[in-house]
Amino acid sequence: MSYEFLRSRLHYYAAILWMYFNREPAAVAQYRKAIAYDARYVNAWRNLAFILAQGKDEAGAVDAYRKALVIAPDDHATRFNLGFVLHQHRHFDAAIVEFEQVVKLSPSHDRAWFGLGLCKDHLGRIDEAVIALKEATKIQYFNPDAGYHLALAYHKLGRHDEARAEYERVKSFDPQCANHIGRQLGLT
Repeated sequence: MSYEFLRSRLHYYAAILWMYFNREPAAVAQYRKAIAYDARYVNAWRNLAFILAQGKDEAGAVDAYRKALVIAPDDHATRFNLGFVLHQHRHFDAAIVEFEQVVKLSPSHDRAWFGLGLCKDHLGRIDEAVIALKEATKIQYFNPDAGYHLALAYHKLGRHDEARAEYERVKSFDPQCANHIGRQLGLT
């Protein structure tokens, strides 16, 4: 083993320890040191990105996630997290690219389908949003948020029978969310 490899791992585990004690700035510094010794250490890039995203450093998080994806382009979890950060900061087109890649790599990733639906809805691509949200509800039947947004999307398209059916489906397992749907659609 090389000296750089060992130093990188030492800083990586020091970062984890700092996170355990809720010392994010110290953890960030340790992840950066781990990366300085081994720029291809994908776990360090991922963890750094996650901390930066939690700390509202969008640009830093996006950069770190993208660097992790250069090393591991088929890592759907990292790609999902990048899409999530992009969506959170209203970069819907960029988020769609990431979410579409996630569902290509992992077709049963319900949260990626959900994020894809939300982004397409925000961009006014309601027909496409319905497709993604329906897939999210098929994969994770008991996801009331996906059902909520699906019902609203149906409503926007004037597909009132389908909106009501989605309301009824959600009502069967989450009456509180169904009440929100009902108020939005004028059903309650």
